[in-house]
Amino acid sequence: MLTLLSSLLGFGTSIIPGIFNKVMEYKQDTKDKAHELKMLGQISANQRDMKIVEGVSNANVAVQTTAQQTLGKSSQWVVNLAGTVRPILTYIFFAEFFVLSMLAATGVMDQGQFDEIWDEDMTNIFAIIISFWFGQKMISKWTR
Repeated sequence: MLTLLSSLLGFGTSIIPGIFNKVMEYKQDTKDKAHELKMLGQISANQRDMKIVEGVSNANVAVQTTAQQTLGKSSQWVVNLAGTVRPILTYIFFAEFFVLSMLAATGVMDQGQFDEIWDEDMTNIFAIIISFWFGQKMISKWTR
């Protein structure tokens, strides 16, 4: 009887590691396949995003080319006026922010009035203007 139990114990201990390894390999394989599917999905999303960015870039280039061709056919004063619009708007926004800040700092205007005039929309517009100028400067440095 003891021999039979010893034989069963020996047989069991010889196959249990193999079964354990098979189960662990199956779990690892399942995780690997899930990870591969996730990576394929991410690659697909990245390719889609790149195509969108490429399309927007091509559209921007086309708009700039058309604008330059149109300005090339215009009279010089129109070209000069078109070149001053962005700087003038930038100076106006800077002046407005400076004046409002000075009025708030001197106590002529309280914080509630300042927040009513210089709200989140104005902050967003101001951020766009600043980003445009510094982004343009950075791009011009890269293209040199």
